[in-house]
Amino acid sequence: MKYFDSNSPSKAFTIIELIMIIVIVGILAVVTIPRFEVFYDIKLQGAAKKLLSDIRYIQNVALSRHTNTRIIFDETNEIYQASQCESSCTVSSNWTAISDPFTRSDLIMDFRTDPQYGGVDISGVDFEGTATLRFNWEGTPQDANGSDLTSPGSVTLTLRGRTKAIRVTPQTGKVTVE
Repeated sequence: MKYFDSNSPSKAFTIIELIMIIVIVGILAVVTIPRFEVFYDIKLQGAAKKLLSDIRYIQNVALSRHTNTRIIFDETNEIYQASQCESSCTVSSNWTAISDPFTRSDLIMDFRTDPQYGGVDISGVDFEGTATLRFNWEGTPQDANGSDLTSPGSVTLTLRGRTKAIRVTPQTGKVTVE
């Protein structure tokens, strides 16, 4: 028959030990959960920089190849894609895809499926009332119809209530993130 021996070591946790573990886990949770919010800021900033570099890239393609380039933004499907046109460029014909300089595949960004920027939304696009940014062979920013921009164009990216605006200055084509 077994009996309680006060001198033998206990093999169970006391209430005080359990309470201390719960308190420590609670403190760790309170300290680490706000850190995840910083992750969303970094993710949105990364998406904005990616878009900024893609816009600058297609502007450089237009200048270096003496061609017209464009990025078409689709707010509904959270996607943008780049293309170029050698001559006789209309809104819908004679455009071919531009290759991404890193992947060598077509320059298309789909925020719905991209593992790095998933969850980022294209929440606003305005280039003289169109959802297309175009550059002529001189690198001048234009709307979808090939008319030079007269006011700054913008693309707004959103992630969990945070926003970043990418602005394109008329005439110079300077691209900034705000």
